[in-house]
Amino acid sequence: MAVCQKGLPRLLAGLAVFGGLSGLALVRLWAILGGRLPGKLLLLLAMVLAGGCLALLVRFHLVERLLPWGWSWKSALAALLAFVPGALLDTSFAMFSSEGLLIDSLPFRLLSALGSGLVLAGIVLALVKAARTWGTLQCPCGKELLLLALAVNVITALYSGGSATVYYWDATIYWNSSTMLAGQPLDLAQIRLVLESVITQEYNYLLSFPVSLVMRVLGTGRYVYLFAAVNLYVLPALWGICVLGKRLRRGGLLPVLASPMLLYTALVGFVDVAAAGLGIWAFVCYSDTSRPAWARGILSGALLTGTFLLRRYFFFFAVSFGIAALIANLVFRRKQWRDFFALFLSAAVTSLFFAQSFLIEKVLSVRYGDLYAAYNQGRRVDVMMLTRYFGVIPLAAVLVLGLFLLIRVRSLRWTAILALLQPLICLLLFTQIQSHGQQHLLLYLPAFVTLLSSGLEALPERKPIPILAALLAACTTVSSLLPTPQPASPQEIRFPAPLPSFTYHPPRRQDIAQLIALRMYVDGLSAQEPKTAAIVSSSFVFNDSIYTNALRSMDIPAPDGPETKLIYMATVDKRDGFSWNILTADYLVVGDPVQTHLGAENQRILTLVADAVLSGTGLGTAYEPLKATFPLDSGVTIRIYRRIRDITPAEAREISNQLVALYPDYAAQYQPPTWALE
Repeated sequence: MAVCQKGLPRLLAGLAVFGGLSGLALVRLWAILGGRLPGKLLLLLAMVLAGGCLALLVRFHLVERLLPWGWSWKSALAALLAFVPGALLDTSFAMFSSEGLLIDSLPFRLLSALGSGLVLAGIVLALVKAARTWGTLQCPCGKELLLLALAVNVITALYSGGSATVYYWDATIYWNSSTMLAGQPLDLAQIRLVLESVITQEYNYLLSFPVSLVMRVLGTGRYVYLFAAVNLYVLPALWGICVLGKRLRRGGLLPVLASPMLLYTALVGFVDVAAAGLGIWAFVCYSDTSRPAWARGILSGALLTGTFLLRRYFFFFAVSFGIAALIANLVFRRKQWRDFFALFLSAAVTSLFFAQSFLIEKVLSVRYGDLYAAYNQGRRVDVMMLTRYFGVIPLAAVLVLGLFLLIRVRSLRWTAILALLQPLICLLLFTQIQSHGQQHLLLYLPAFVTLLSSGLEALPERKPIPILAALLAACTTVSSLLPTPQPASPQEIRFPAPLPSFTYHPPRRQDIAQLIALRMYVDGLSAQEPKTAAIVSSSFVFNDSIYTNALRSMDIPAPDGPETKLIYMATVDKRDGFSWNILTADYLVVGDPVQTHLGAENQRILTLVADAVLSGTGLGTAYEPLKATFPLDSGVTIRIYRRIRDITPAEAREISNQLVALYPDYAAQYQPPTWALE
């Protein structure tokens, strides 16, 4: 009887775990294979997966091993605190439309929620156990961090206060989403919205949510956004750099001074620095071989997943880190694999749980590279961007330090090959898809500061080596403080820069008044009755995002009167398809000469409209120019055209025929809607 009483709770617990894991697996499989395989077969597969997981838990006593404080109330409390939100905020059904399907019924939703709570509880327990086993940080860098906090906030204040420019495209995405969240009620629905965005959207709200909490108190202006990003995301990354440089005489200040692009990237508006910070901490955890191997692997794997949960393109960083770690073990640590296996398992479990839709829809998409082919501007752009933000001399110095570690310092060879290979592999993978924008260079910052810190630590402290290192770091920072002219696009950079050539000098556009006047004029077109307009321009001088954010960037409140509604126009051929709705717009706002940022050959969906309207031929005969024009920087003139008749079916077919002839494999994206042919 005692045995039965003891075994019954275990049996019930096992059935609950099996049911929850089966429910979660079924929903996740349905998101991938629903409609392709019968529901009964998917249920069978889900039960097999759940049974396999349960067998592994029992066979290897994983439950006991995952408990950070053993069988105690502390472990139970940690599990409960993870289980409840995991179950209540299960995002699995957000990956597909389940309305009207049997799987959408309450029993399946409850089982999926149970499974989600159990998996999240397991992940949290494993991370807590790994963190406790890894140990405490031994980094007496409190003074350095206080100094850095003061410095970055002063620089942020000077940069923000002196700027007179318009923020657009990626530099405004998270500002806008943070503002949106700050204007909504802070409740369970918003938390669910944020979590569902992580699993369904490329630009999710995970980075916006903490900033929105600050905005609720201090306002939604640009200053608040930048200060929040710097203090929430840049400072933790700087802390990681200080930890890497903990054995240096001046702590991590030298590596910080040698990498001014981190703070600058945040000031431009890219909260991507948070993902770079997690990458830095992944190197901190994984490269410290004095810590337990499996703890290093679990923590690093979760941090790698975190990087691309925050910003999708950091998947290249995570993959290249894993490949580099594998090669490093094969070369130098053939008998020590616990850290790598723990890294792989941790990254695999957390990735499948938190980022399944991204892995399936993007990573495994055979057309992903082709869709973004327009962003591949050639290797020259990559070289110019790398040297612009890192500098030839610092990059060469770090490479020499890495080779020095590899050849001369036996204890750091494994770290050296890891940090040398990761950026190289990442560069090879990333450039297969596209060229680098400014934010993408953050992919190489963690390895850069790791090699620099490790190399400086290993160098002898005999003069003049410390003096030369400090001088190079100081020159790198000073070069970014000089008020040098800045190119409008990467294509304008003529030569590789010896030292970073960007500048912290606050940007000031000379055509701000014209941009504001343009916005006021277009809105004034709706004074008598509501009108619509479309922006037929996509360059670094003028685009729809610049038009939309001109007033807000200058802290000018939106006008109280009527606004002309903007119809969005897609601009990248293969990725977007043609925006047929712009043909119904009352007005077209066109850049002269035709404005593109990826080359006319990649933006035909824009140029064929702009060319026709500017020349008054073809579909351009449906428009007449207004007298008002607005001269902008770089010799660009903005002209406004009023539609005087409907676009004919023949003109719509001509647009479609031209695009289909260029991209026959994407013909479906260029088919006119029914209303355009009537």
